[in-house]
Formats: sequence, structure tokens, C-alpha cells
Amino acid sequence: MKFVNVTDKNFEDIFLVSAKYEQWQYVKHQIFDMVNNYAAVINGEYLPIPFLVYENDNIIGFVQVNYFDRKNLYEICKLIVQETEQNKGYGKQILSEIIKWLCIRYGKGTIAANYKKSNSIADKLFSRSQFKKNVSEAEITAVMEINNRMTEELESEFEEIPYSTVDEFADKIKKSGKYPEEIIGNKDGINFRKINMKDCSKIIEFKLLENQEDYIMPFVDSMAESYSDLFEEEITVTYGLCNGEELVGLIEIRYVKGKDFPDLKDKMVYELFRILVDKEHQNKGYGTRGIKLFMDYVRKRPLGEANDIVLSVVEGNNVALSLYESFGFKIIGRDKYEHIAMKYVQ
Repeated sequence: MKFVNVTDKNFEDIFLVSAKYEQWQYVKHQIFDMVNNYAAVINGEYLPIPFLVYENDNIIGFVQVNYFDRKNLYEICKLIVQETEQNKGYGKQILSEIIKWLCIRYGKGTIAANYKKSNSIADKLFSRSQFKKNVSEAEITAVMEINNRMTEELESEFEEIPYSTVDEFADKIKKSGKYPEEIIGNKDGINFRKINMKDCSKIIEFKLLENQEDYIMPFVDSMAESYSDLFEEEITVTYGLCNGEELVGLIEIRYVKGKDFPDLKDKMVYELFRILVDKEHQNKGYGTRGIKLFMDYVRKRPLGEANDIVLSVVEGNNVALSLYESFGFKIIGRDKYEHIAMKYVQ
């Protein structure tokens, strides 16, 4: 088996991993882990280590370890075996290899996993792997103490992870310019705020209006992509769109070469990559005021020099098209996805 860290290179593969229908009552889809992963890194909460598991280029499953380095704790927050590959011993093998990998990479600490008492599959898996169990009214915590003397040479192929702690990962993001500011704008009015862990549960529940679903990526997908964007060379920064303290949406700002836009191939541009407002907060002017704040912000060139501000609109989204035109954006052709490309014209 081959364990490959989830990055922008293989992010789409997480959608190919699916458990059996009845198993989803015990776990959420791994895309929700990606939402939390972004907030965890930029807030220094823990180091998320998600792996896609392959065998002969076939996807076998997904496993994620959350490393709390200050506690020397490794939480196995997700272990899914592909529905078509179950009952072949892969779950036990994946868990065994993860334990060995943690012993070799980190040397010592505590591995823990929490699951419902009714999850007999998880209970059997961790019991057979010699985990000790702490049982509460509705949940079981499986625990194992490890050290680097517990295992022989690692046999499975693990992709190298270029950081050991969440602080190390966060420092790398800061040096690359992708680390968000604490707040942009008036904190009592419309502002862009660094997303925290509590925000994630709200973002997961946010929805678009039904007539927007054909044109705009859902909140969960957008936020999950923000985690994969941390591994890209180009700069993308995600913020919560807030009205005072209240989170009402998302905004993503890019500082990139304009290669996706007509006649901007070798120029650096600021791109309004995505702005989303929850359906319960729409028709209150938050989107319009968010665009104005974006324009005021990027005119200061906070991430680097660029003379052009651009964005794209999906064909048929005439409401967004008219809104951007009211801010001075003009159609300049099509981007690489054949969406309507627009540039701000002073």
C-alpha cells in the first residue's frame, strides 16, 4: 500500500472514497475534515495529516491523524475503507501501518480514537489492534501508548510530509504570503476575519439559494479547497465574510499571475476568486459591501504589486454580472474555463 498526503495534487481523489451507506451514521464525509483542517492550521490548533491510501493506483481508503504536539497526542479522527474493498483486511492493515509510521516519525506519544459505542466495526478494529478502551455512556475512546521500539523497519510507502508540527506548517504559510490577517475592515461593520475553529460548524451548515447552485461552488467545497490551496505555489487567502461579529459568508482572494485571463499572461493580478453569502443572510447588502471592501483592500496592494483586478462569472449568472459591472468591471473575454472574464477598468 501507498500512503499519499492530501494536497492540491490529489485533492479531488477524496471524493472517490466512499463507505457503505449504513456506515455514514458514524462518520462524516472526509470533505468536512478538510474544512476543519484549514482552520486548524491557520489557528495553530493541531497538525492535520490526511492520507489517501492506494494499492496499484487503486484507491483503498482514507485515514487522517490530527497531531496535537503540545500534548504528544495523535488522534485518528477518520479511517475509511473504500466500500468495494471492505472485508479484505485493509482496515487492520491501514491502522497497523499508521501506528508503525507514527512510531518511526515521532518516536513516542499517545494514539487515540473516539467512536460511538454502537460502532461495532470500529470497536472490533481497535480491540484487535491492542488498544485499551475507556468507555463512557455513549462513546468509546481507544488509546495506545507508542514508542519507536515497537516496530521494525517501515514496509509501506509513506509520502514524505515536509513539516512536523502545526507551527512549522503555519510558518511556511506565512513565508509564502498565504496566512490571513486577523481582520480586514471595520470590526463593527462588514469585515473579513480569519476563520476560527468555531466558524467551521457554521460554514458546514451554510447554503446557497436554489437559483445559485448551478453557478457557485457550495460553501463546504469552497472551504475544503482552501486547505488544498495551502500547498499551491500561488497565493490564495480565505476569510470569513462578517457583519460585525456575525459570520455571514466566505471570501477568497488570490494574488497570482493572470495566465487564466486574456492578455494578462505575464502580469500579476488580484483576483476576487470567490465571494459567498449564506442564503439566510442574502438580500441584506452583505455581498455588495463585501465587494467594496475587497476593492478598497486590494488597491493597497497588500500581497504585492499588481495593477489589475480581475474575476470570473459563470455563463448565465446575470445577477452577479450586473453587480460586478456596477463596480466598474468590464468583460474582457473568457478565462481558461470558458467563464466570463472581467477586469476592473478605472
